[in-house]
Amino acid sequence: MTSTIVTTAQARPSNILRSDGGRAAEPNIILVGGKDIPDDQRLHQVEKFTDRIKLAVENRYEHFEATPEVRVVDGRSLRVYDWIYRTYVAE
Repeated sequence: MTSTIVTTAQARPSNILRSDGGRAAEPNIILVGGKDIPDDQRLHQVEKFTDRIKLAVENRYEHFEATPEVRVVDGRSLRVYDWIYRTYVAE
């Protein structure tokens, strides 16, 4: 099983992972479910699809698992990752 960590900074349109020439890459995944995750932090662009995604939010990670579902958002096809659990960063 492979996983990718994404950060909340990557969710903002101006900070989505860059492709070429400094132009923002289009989101290709959507994170669904979980509590206390703002809508503006649910769209991300990843270079490679993995089995799981970890979203770093404050002092915790929200874990999502890939599904076969695809949703169209603003004319873009996005692979759906469903929320499965939350872990906290040890201090």
